[in-house]
Amino acid sequence: MKVLVEGIGSMVFGTQLKYYQEMNWDLVGIDITDKSFGIYKGVKPYIVPKYSDETCFDVIEEIIKKENIDLVFCTINEGLLEWSKRKKYFKEKYNTNIVISDESIIKICTDKWQTYKFFSENKINTPKTSLDNIYGLLKPRVGRGSFGIYKKEDAPENLNLENYISQEIVKGQEYTIDVLCDLESNPIYIIPRKRVETESGVSTKGMTIYDEQIIESTRQIISKLKPIGIINIQCFKEGDNINYIEINPRLAGGSSLSFSSSDNWFKAIECFYKGEGYSAKSITYNNYMFRYYEDVIVNEQDLVGNK
Repeated sequence: MKVLVEGIGSMVFGTQLKYYQEMNWDLVGIDITDKSFGIYKGVKPYIVPKYSDETCFDVIEEIIKKENIDLVFCTINEGLLEWSKRKKYFKEKYNTNIVISDESIIKICTDKWQTYKFFSENKINTPKTSLDNIYGLLKPRVGRGSFGIYKKEDAPENLNLENYISQEIVKGQEYTIDVLCDLESNPIYIIPRKRVETESGVSTKGMTIYDEQIIESTRQIISKLKPIGIINIQCFKEGDNINYIEINPRLAGGSSLSFSSSDNWFKAIECFYKGEGYSAKSITYNNYMFRYYEDVIVNEQDLVGNK
């Protein structure tokens, strides 16, 4: 199977690389610069334009065509909606499967105002949220990590709130719930992990935990949302009160903890697309993850762009 992975210079790719390498896949990777560590990690690399460039998907389509790509993993927020719009096209023209939920679901997940409306309409606990500047936390409607998020009193005076929401500040322990769904949106794994420590909104220390209340309420979200593949959902819990705040319809940087605590989820995804059965493995809880950095040293003359 030939597999295209995007964002091969990202933290998500770094944490998942060993799981990709376990698969008997030919890996093709794309990134916007030749100064990305993943280019030098044994994948076949291509440099592509940014998603903001109107030629980006023309270039990507040529790669899919040339390499006869079977499967694409989308991991970069800025491209998720455009990938979902092209899901049917790539399948019909090249028999390439894009591992992503449908466009309507991606719209809900990538716009925090639409996420709030989805939670509210389905009676899922979520912080009070407004398009007006009335609550204590200011967030971009579209964004990732903690970039652009401010407490109201700390926001820059000239902050343009046109594409922002304001949200009630909630207390409690923060969790990310990694979810793997099959192609019929049946949840195969639901694994909560405690966000022990974060940097710029990204988990750097975490622990898998068994919390039946979180697992069952997440199952209800999945039944309403109907995603496919790997997603992650974020919430705060204080006592018995859970407030869901975000849905990310993609792999997360910390998802490797859930992989290591159950199975290589790429094995399951391969089964889904081959029409083969997959049996969920047992989950190990109370596993800790501690993230560290690893250097990749490349001489300037060996950069892909200089060859």
